[in-house]
Amino acid sequence: MLHINKSIKTLTADDLIFSFVALTFFLLPAGTSPPLIAIGLAAIFWLLSNQFTFVTTVIRKKWFIPVIGIVLLPWIGLLYSKNMSLGLDYALKGKYWLVLFITAGLVLTEKRVTLMINFLWAGLLIGVFLALVQFLGFMKPLREGFLGFGGVHTLVSMYLIIGILMAGFYFKTAGTWEKKIGYFLLIPAFLFHLTVLEGRNGYLVFALLSPLVANNIMHRFSLATKSIVILLLVLSMALSPVVQNEVNKTITQLKEKQIILKGEFHPRFDRPFMFHTAAGLIRENPFIGTGTGSYRYYTEKLGHPSAHPHSNILYMGVSFGLIGIFVYLALFGIMFKKAMKNRQTPLGYFVLSICLTLFFGGFLNTQILNTSTLLFLTMGYGLLNHLE
Repeated sequence: MLHINKSIKTLTADDLIFSFVALTFFLLPAGTSPPLIAIGLAAIFWLLSNQFTFVTTVIRKKWFIPVIGIVLLPWIGLLYSKNMSLGLDYALKGKYWLVLFITAGLVLTEKRVTLMINFLWAGLLIGVFLALVQFLGFMKPLREGFLGFGGVHTLVSMYLIIGILMAGFYFKTAGTWEKKIGYFLLIPAFLFHLTVLEGRNGYLVFALLSPLVANNIMHRFSLATKSIVILLLVLSMALSPVVQNEVNKTITQLKEKQIILKGEFHPRFDRPFMFHTAAGLIRENPFIGTGTGSYRYYTEKLGHPSAHPHSNILYMGVSFGLIGIFVYLALFGIMFKKAMKNRQTPLGYFVLSICLTLFFGGFLNTQILNTSTLLFLTMGYGLLNHLE
C-alpha cells in the first residue's frame, strides 16, 4: 500500500499529459469524440501545470510561422465570406492548432516515442480485429463497409497507412529477429484492413508511399528486389474483393470522359464537378480567394451544394487564393524538411509519415477541415519542436 502511495506521489503533470496524448493516438481510429475527450484531458493538465511561458518560446520558432497563417486566414476570409455560418465554423477549427503546444512541450525520450506509437498500433489492431469479424460475417458493420469501430473510411485509411510506415521503420531498426517478425506482421494486418475499406483515396496514397515500406523491409537488398516488393504490395490489394469492386467502379466512372472534361455534375462521381468548379473560382479570384465557406454559396448557385471541394489545396485556393496555397505548402514543406533531416530516428520518421500521408491524402480530401485528421496533423506538427 505504501508503495502504491509513493508511486502516485511521484506521478508528475508531464506524466499525465503524456498519458492522455498517447491515449489520444490510441483512440483516433475509434472516431471523433473519444480522441477529443482524451486530448481535452491532456489540455486540462497542461493548463494546470502552468506552461503558458512555454507558448512564447514556441511562437518565436521559424517553423511556427505558417501556423499563424493557417489560423488567421479563415478569420480574415470571414470579412468577405458569402456564407458566414459555415465560414465561422471553419474559422473556429483554428482552436485545434492549440494542441501543438501540448505535444511541443512534452518531455519525449525514445522510450516514450515508442510507447506513443505502440498506443496508435494498439488502437489500429483492435479496429483490424473488428473489421475481420465484420468481413467474415460474424458481426454486422456499424456503417457501410468494414470499418471496424465504425468511423469514416477516409480517416481510418490514413491512420492505417501511418501505422504501416512505422511498422516498416521499426522492422528495419529492430535488433532481433523476434522483434522483426512482430513488426513485419503488423504490415499485412493493417494492409488487410486498408483493403476492405471502401476508400479509393487510401489505396492511392498507399500505392504512392509503398516505396518507403519496401525500402524499409528490404533495406539490405537491391533496387530491383525492392521494386518487386513494391509491385507485390500494390498487387496484394487487388486480392481484396472490396478493392476490385472499387477499381471497377472507378474504371466505369472514368469512361464518362465528357463529364470529367466539362466538369459536369454526376451523382455517383462528383469529384470532377467539385474540382472543375474550384479551379474556376481560383482563376476568377486568384489573390485572396472567395472567402471562408464561400464555396458552398457558389455550388448552391449551380444547383449542387457542397461545403468544400474535397481537396486541401483547392480549399485553400478557393477560400484564400494563392496566399492560402502558399501558406498550406509552406506548412507541409517545413514539416517535411525537418522530418527528413531526422528520418533515422523514430520520432523523425513518425512526423515524416504523418506529413506525407496527410499531404498526399489531402489531394482528394479536405482533411484540414476534418476534426480527427486535423487533430493528428496538429499533434504531429507540435512534435517538430523535438526535432531541433
